[in-house]
Amino acid sequence: MFQKIPMVLSAEKLLERAFKKAKKIHIPDKNILYSKKKTIIASTESFSTNIISTLDQYVKKFPSIDNLPIFYRELLDIKINTGKLKKALGAVDWAKKTCQSIYLKQSKSLKKNNNINFLKQKQHEIYGRISSVVKQIDEALKILENTQKVIEKLPDIQNIPTIVIAGYPNVGKSSLLKKLSSAKPKIAQYPFTTKEIHLGHIERKEKHVPQRFQIIDTPGLLDKPLAKRNKIEKQALLVLKYLADIIIFTLDPSETCGYSFEEQKKLLSQIKEEFKESIFIVVENKADVKKTKSRYLKISCTNKKGIDVLIEQIFSYYPMLSEKHLK
Repeated sequence: MFQKIPMVLSAEKLLERAFKKAKKIHIPDKNILYSKKKTIIASTESFSTNIISTLDQYVKKFPSIDNLPIFYRELLDIKINTGKLKKALGAVDWAKKTCQSIYLKQSKSLKKNNNINFLKQKQHEIYGRISSVVKQIDEALKILENTQKVIEKLPDIQNIPTIVIAGYPNVGKSSLLKKLSSAKPKIAQYPFTTKEIHLGHIERKEKHVPQRFQIIDTPGLLDKPLAKRNKIEKQALLVLKYLADIIIFTLDPSETCGYSFEEQKKLLSQIKEEFKESIFIVVENKADVKKTKSRYLKISCTNKKGIDVLIEQIFSYYPMLSEKHLK
């Protein structure tokens, strides 16, 4: 989905790198005067083009937010301020064009003059003006650097049948993802261990034809209005809204998650009402600790009880969902 974005440097580091490369340049010539002149011209060109090309790459390699699928647009808007990102990219593009203009206008005078002192003065002037422009966009570069780190962690969502695991925090969603797929999510006994979206896959062959689901573990949801939900919870709702073909809603009847069984069932009712187009598979996890008399599938991520039954139920929907994704 996302092309490789080059590492974004701060204004200070960007200038430091350009100066370092420029200082290494030496153009030999039998005529000492020509050698000095050629070296000044080449090092000035190296410094300028290094800055210009780097800024150009930053602008070109960043994805166009408006052209992204709506899921990624809204996810990025939760994690970063996309309005600020667009302004930052505009500032970097302005800096690139300004530096380019400075170099092109000033470099002509370097080639026409043989006075070394004049050449050094002109070189110093170009260095100073370009450095000033780069320093002006330091805040914009920091925004790009932060965004780059966020984008690198975004899941690579494919257009295939998708399962989303949802429920209250600490009910065992990450453990279930681990049992169903090859993903290795962080698992710990405290709420909101999952702060990001984790992606795994489950597949098998039916009459030699591969069947594949992507499975997404979402941050825990709490029973409260959307306006009061934090960024972590909003990610979960976004995944449910745009990606979920099947929602495996996970309940913890043992209440060791820290939330009552009634609270959990109330959230289940709300999610069912909000996402009516998704297929729901409701499971009671931690069956090795406690079971209820409900009709929900009983599973245990500790001893794998019920996991095989859950997998069979998941794949029973594959023919219908794979056809949906081919449309």
